[in-house]
Amino acid sequence: MMTEEGIQARIEDARKMGSVGSADWQSYTWKNELAEQRRRILLHLEEVLGEARTEHNPYHMLERAIGIAAVCMRRLIECRLVTDRFRDTPLEVYEIGVKKDVEWREPFVSRTASEIFNNYDMTARRLERRKPKVISDKILHARVIGVLSGSAYLPDGLLIASDTQSKTQLFHFTSLEIGSIFGAFLDDEVRRAYDGYMDSGGKVLGTQNVFATRD
Repeated sequence: MMTEEGIQARIEDARKMGSVGSADWQSYTWKNELAEQRRRILLHLEEVLGEARTEHNPYHMLERAIGIAAVCMRRLIECRLVTDRFRDTPLEVYEIGVKKDVEWREPFVSRTASEIFNNYDMTARRLERRKPKVISDKILHARVIGVLSGSAYLPDGLLIASDTQSKTQLFHFTSLEIGSIFGAFLDDEVRRAYDGYMDSGGKVLGTQNVFATRD
């Protein structure tokens, strides 16, 4: 049994270590920012399509808002602030494929969207289903960010593709569609959260591995 002196010594040693403040991850911090960036994306997209006269460059603001929104989406997923069901459920997204039998033209590094009509089949888009993390990853690492307008084949909207994605396809979003993607993140709500320790066999043996469930 530890003596009173021993207990006091341990308390003194613990005090010398200082303290660490922290809190549980919360969704509202990232959702509030995501909602703001969704508003900005839709606003700046409207400015581009409407050829609005603004003091700012709407393309620059659009690129910034897309990047910040993608970070919010990633943090919601990585910090387990969305339900497991949402995380594992693919969302509908439209993609434009690359052209066949043409020489690929690598865009200049300084440009956010060049060689589009040489590299991609801009006459059609196809409906695909991608998990939320896939979509957020591609948007976060966007190599292509452009706005399509006046096409006889496709509706006006955003063209986005990551560096690894761009040589196979582009995402194509109308205003309604990109708003719906962000809305899916915003509308998902975790009502029950469980965390604990578990080994590969599903038993609690030690503290090396943790599990997290979000319903």
